[in-house]
Amino acid sequence: MSLSRAEIELIVEEIKPTLERATIQRVLEVDERTFVLRYRQPGQNLLLLISTQPQMARLHFVTERTRQPEQPTAFTMLLRKWLDGAFIEAIKQRQGDRIVELTVRSVDPQWIPAEDFQGPAPRVVAYLVIELTGAVANVFLLDAKRIVRGHQPGEASGTRTLRVGAPYEAPALPPAGTKADFVRWQLDSLDPSTFQRSACLSHAFEHLGCEGRQDELTRHLRSQLRQRQRALKKRVANIERDLQKVGNAEQFRRWGELLQAAHGQIKRGAASASVPDYYQEGMPTVEVPLDPARSLPDNIARYFHQYRRYKDATSRVEERLLASMEELELTNAAVARLEASDELTALEALYDELVEKRLISKRGAVPRARAKTAAQRLPYREFLAHSGATILVGRGARHNDALTTNLARGRDIWLHARDWAGAHVVLRIDRDQQPKSEDLLDAATLAAYFSRGKNDTLVDVTYTQAKHVRKPKGFGPGMVTIAGGSTLGISIEPERLGRLLETEIS
Repeated sequence: MSLSRAEIELIVEEIKPTLERATIQRVLEVDERTFVLRYRQPGQNLLLLISTQPQMARLHFVTERTRQPEQPTAFTMLLRKWLDGAFIEAIKQRQGDRIVELTVRSVDPQWIPAEDFQGPAPRVVAYLVIELTGAVANVFLLDAKRIVRGHQPGEASGTRTLRVGAPYEAPALPPAGTKADFVRWQLDSLDPSTFQRSACLSHAFEHLGCEGRQDELTRHLRSQLRQRQRALKKRVANIERDLQKVGNAEQFRRWGELLQAAHGQIKRGAASASVPDYYQEGMPTVEVPLDPARSLPDNIARYFHQYRRYKDATSRVEERLLASMEELELTNAAVARLEASDELTALEALYDELVEKRLISKRGAVPRARAKTAAQRLPYREFLAHSGATILVGRGARHNDALTTNLARGRDIWLHARDWAGAHVVLRIDRDQQPKSEDLLDAATLAAYFSRGKNDTLVDVTYTQAKHVRKPKGFGPGMVTIAGGSTLGISIEPERLGRLLETEIS
């Protein structure tokens, strides 16, 4: 769903008026295929997102900056060296194609000022070529002679042999009459002066990204859970066979005792012995297998040894069977939850829970990149109460622990829906202040809403100061104990809830 040539043209039209006397302040990395140019025009700061993600190549303004990765890519560092502090002189789109070129005048990256230097730094022309060409999209940094100084990681130049230090070669123009001129989302009817086109694209690609991540996470969970189901069913079947063997322990003891009673009546080297079974009425004759290489005392000792070994193993095998069957039940329940989950947040919560319980392994090669990556994702959602106080809502069991034990201050108010699984909620309280009644109702409403009891007519919400909440050693994720505490009966008011949800800080 990369942008078409016509859609790019509409976005370039929106960008152009913002470039007069514009200065790039910083290059912000989102991931290795996406970055943001933060630049300032007199009177406003702007964030221009440039992404070459396969099938999501795009260019548009965004309203929020993202957190930076701890270690930016080498290309991002190169862009910062060339573009930070650069003046933007022009933007143009290659006619008939999805290639946009920014012309900038940057401080000469090779320049080293003398100690007594005064005056403006020397500047050189540079070009940022943004190829939004779908699967082979890329960004190239060119010097004044249009020599490639760097490009994004990966082989994304199509059939060209572009390399650093070589002249830039533009790709061939697409054939006439291709799908280059379609316009979606009615972009051409939106006002570029108020950035409506960028706002529309931000929403559309965020939705597309969520759908893609949801499909990807669903496939990963389904694969892991089905694999787990197969392994557990096989394990249960094997343990049941072991249990059946263990059940034969009494038979070994009986054979040993029958052979003892027949001592002196069995010849050495016999493969079996016919002995009366005095355990049964009428003492019928039974055949007891023997090891011909062993003496009779050795055969008797072997049967008693097998009896003791299997008898001692009985409790262990039964414990293994119960544990495996319980794990299989949990896995079956997780499969049912997966099939019933139709939202990304629910899938992410299920994923976190299953990893915590070690029912599935963490994703490796499967990217979990969201607008905020897993490493960057905060353990809470943030809302504003009636007075403007901050309310933090845990995202899941593991996140509840982080919120309650690491982030909540002793004077903050901690809330949770009583007798229901749900989010831990923290109402921030300033020093020497008391919680306002409306703020407390707001926080309790969120605690009720983000719990499994949200559809009940009345939800009891327990609250206390966070300093009274403890997590004993060995307690599972999200489980805590509280000292004292009070209870509010909450009937969720749609107007209050709507106001609170609208205040969420992304």
